Amino acid sequence: MRQFVRLGMIVLLVVANLALAAYEKPAAGQETFSQQIAQRLGGDSPWIVEGRALNLPLLRRFYARRGFAPAWLETEGTRLRPQASVVAAVLAAAGNEGLEPDDYGAVALQARLQAFSPEPEERLALEGLLSESLLNYLTHLRSGRLTPRAISVEFDTTPEPVDVIGLAHEVAQATDPMTFLAALAPANPYYLGLRSALAALRPVVQAGGWPVLPEGPKLQPGQKGPGVLALRRRLIASGDLDPRAASLPVYDDGLRKAVAHFQARHGLEADGAVGATTRAALNVPAERRLAQMVANLERARWIPADFGPRHVRVNIPSFQLQAVDGGVVRLEMPVIVGTAVRRTPILSSQITSLVLNPMWTVPRKLAREDLLPKLQKQPGYLEAQGIRVYSGWGSEARELRSRDLSAKTLAAMVDQVKFRQDPGPLNALGQIKFNIPNGFDVYLHDTSHREKFARTVRALSSGCVRVGDPMALAGFLTDPLPEWPPQRRQEILDSAKTTVIALRQPVPVHLLYQTVWRDAAGVIQIRDDVYGRDDQVREALERRSLLLAGKTATVAMR
Repeated sequence: MRQFVRLGMIVLLVVANLALAAYEKPAAGQETFSQQIAQRLGGDSPWIVEGRALNLPLLRRFYARRGFAPAWLETEGTRLRPQASVVAAVLAAAGNEGLEPDDYGAVALQARLQAFSPEPEERLALEGLLSESLLNYLTHLRSGRLTPRAISVEFDTTPEPVDVIGLAHEVAQATDPMTFLAALAPANPYYLGLRSALAALRPVVQAGGWPVLPEGPKLQPGQKGPGVLALRRRLIASGDLDPRAASLPVYDDGLRKAVAHFQARHGLEADGAVGATTRAALNVPAERRLAQMVANLERARWIPADFGPRHVRVNIPSFQLQAVDGGVVRLEMPVIVGTAVRRTPILSSQITSLVLNPMWTVPRKLAREDLLPKLQKQPGYLEAQGIRVYSGWGSEARELRSRDLSAKTLAAMVDQVKFRQDPGPLNALGQIKFNIPNGFDVYLHDTSHREKFARTVRALSSGCVRVGDPMALAGFLTDPLPEWPPQRRQEILDSAKTTVIALRQPVPVHLLYQTVWRDAAGVIQIRDDVYGRDDQVREALERRSLLLAGKTATVAMR
């Protein structure tokens, strides 16, 4: 599909150039407005409006599709079309989408519309500026302002291609452009929920944010005093407590429930008491949360609009997996994701197969960094863990006797030999592995260390995703395969025989990074930025703003 879109863009560019070449230059003063547009776009000299050079190739493509007819002025160019003011209003309200109105010259456009002049250069400037601003807005709205992989190789996602030329043409023709534009926002569930959360928080920020909870001892039920009243004011400001409870001086059960609600939606232990961790979360400024929402909206534009009727999604910061069928969450379970050093990437792929009783081939990096230190402390570690050593990675490699190899010897040959762990209760992958093709060699799997699922923060793996209920996930994936009922899968597991179950219809899987979202109950959920990816996006957006202002040199942007 993407190849067809790109091919269409190339064809449009050729058509635009041919159309420009076909225009004969009329005598001075006799040009129609369409001819003036074609002539202005036909030259190589920059078109400067409001101090910035307009994107001539983009505008040529847009107007070529229109036969160079104006989009926002009547054919003769003496009057504005109604769509012009609607588009300008949408651009002025770009902040509602987590975008920047200044990127689209919103103030200048409003001023030009209010002081509209049919003078040739003025009307050309308005026509060109409004078209380019809309085209940029549509690109940013649907695909984002940044190029994901240019920010980080771990952002392994490509926004779906969008025919912004065609969309802008439809806006210009729409009888109700406001409704048409509103419907163009990304349709994935994360984006729509975030947009409403942003709308709710922006007035709080404009009003000065929420109160700061002063430092002090732990607050808990039964206490009284100014600290309790300050806590009430803070929870009311974020909507976690009923405003009618503002003046109650005691830490009663209602306040305990409000604190527990705040803790639960921030991924904290919901004990209903305010210790150091909860106090720190309460004191994150509203402006910071707003910036966090903007970063999440940007990432939400990169992911597919349609996750697939049956799919699995993992939200890394919330350490949760959901399996969805027909728009209904069929399974939800905790997961363990990569550490801050060995991060789980953002990607979309497919689960193509399951491996029952998998063997684990230890990656070279983990062999060097994890396995060797353990061997130095415990010489019999390999045998105790059921790990075999092979002379190489090829099919001709032979097995070596691990008891004859010292830690020093293995350290010298660690990049040449292969370590492979047999199936069994100690296997690092547990009883089931879920294969997902990707360039990071990560996958979903069971684990032999199930005690770690009891932790609140579960960034503990080497990059793969450990699932809390692998048997249930296997059942979801093999549900369309009648030849693999639960009893047969269990028989294979009990046999310890390595067996691959290929899925006739691979199931889409999405590894996401959303630190803010609105859940199915309408509650705004917030999680810690465990990998600093919110900061990466925020900093890239700031560099982009500096570039547009002419104050910096490079940035990954559209």
